[in-house]
Amino acid sequence: MKLRTRIQLYIIVTLVILLVVANMSIYFLFRQVSLNNSVDRLHEQGRALAETAATVDWKDTTRTSLFQADLPTEGMVRFIGPDGKSEGVITRAEKYRELPFTFTSQEQDQTFHRDGSWYAEVSIPVIRDNGIYSMQVAEELVSLQQTFQVLKYSLSIAGLIILIPSFLGGRLLGNFLLRPILALTSTMQAIRKSGKWKRMETGNRSNDELQTLSDTFNEMVDQLEENFTKQQQFVSDASHELKTPISIIKSYSKLLDRWGADDPAVQQEAVQAIHGETERMQALVDQLLILAKDDPALLQKESVDLGRIAKSCAAAMETAHQREIMVHTEQHIVIKADANMLKQVVYILLSNSIKYSDDHIEIAVKSARNEAILSVTDFGEGLDEQDQRRIFDRFYRVDKARTRDKGGSGLGLAIAKQLVELHNGKIEVDSILEKGSTFTIRLPL
Repeated sequence: MKLRTRIQLYIIVTLVILLVVANMSIYFLFRQVSLNNSVDRLHEQGRALAETAATVDWKDTTRTSLFQADLPTEGMVRFIGPDGKSEGVITRAEKYRELPFTFTSQEQDQTFHRDGSWYAEVSIPVIRDNGIYSMQVAEELVSLQQTFQVLKYSLSIAGLIILIPSFLGGRLLGNFLLRPILALTSTMQAIRKSGKWKRMETGNRSNDELQTLSDTFNEMVDQLEENFTKQQQFVSDASHELKTPISIIKSYSKLLDRWGADDPAVQQEAVQAIHGETERMQALVDQLLILAKDDPALLQKESVDLGRIAKSCAAAMETAHQREIMVHTEQHIVIKADANMLKQVVYILLSNSIKYSDDHIEIAVKSARNEAILSVTDFGEGLDEQDQRRIFDRFYRVDKARTRDKGGSGLGLAIAKQLVELHNGKIEVDSILEKGSTFTIRLPL
């Protein structure tokens, strides 16, 4: 069953139930009030008849006309003796003689339904001839019965009249609710068929749930398109980066196959080149795997001294590259972090500074408010504003030809940024052309 049909059925069924309950409540309340009013009126007539009965012999048929003034038009008066037998009936219609009766010494009243008609009845005790008689006054509520019928028909017709616009309103409401869903389905089908990203037209609706649905879908499409574009760029860049070492290995393998057996120098050169390119490919693959494993669950957090990590990394890089690296640190800046990952970040920043500067390098470790701050400063070439905005993008190079000569893949800073963000931290750069750059890591204490 379609959702539109289900909405219409739900609205109609709910409204029918509400109409039935409301109409029945109105009908039964009106009926009860009307019957109570009829009984009260009959009580007044019964008391007047009781006064007459106290002075007039009801058995004398010549004097029954005295009861006619207070006698119900559609009813009768019956006198019942102590033995429970009828002592006489005064009525304008013989059919009322068949009404049931019983003796009672107390004033009582009731309403009952008999042969399709409603009746009101009161019983009043009458003292006569040193005995107590029960006077039964009954009235057929003909006009009230007709009123009940008219009320039934009126409520039924009113209910049917209300259902017609309700059905139309259900259709309009269903169309209104389903319009964004149908638009969403249409947009997704268009994306699937054309392969192009499309957004839903949000229009100028109020800020309701349907507007939120459209906005959320458009935001999701924006995110998917951005991720898809990054994925395409990532695959394209990775293919481009791998193409060069593969081409070099292929060329040297052919050279080795053709001349290596007869020329040891060619053999040595080819082997060294192939070895170097395979190592570069291995490093590139390792970096790609690090970027792919963007999972905080991989962290092995422990209490680490950020200053000690900075000093150990600086000492290792000084020895490996014969460069002066100065470390300025406060005492005991301890954070919860993965020590190996933090070392990798520091190595990346130091390696980057060593490549693009010839002067000494400075590392500063300090704390401010609730943050531990580590900064690496070089006094090299620096970066312009455009490069600073994109320096952490994957495979981005400030100068591709220059960077390739220095062995960079454009992944180091992207990896550093990802590892820092896994620790809920931030990494930023501040640089001036020809004066140097400062890369700053901020980690929560």
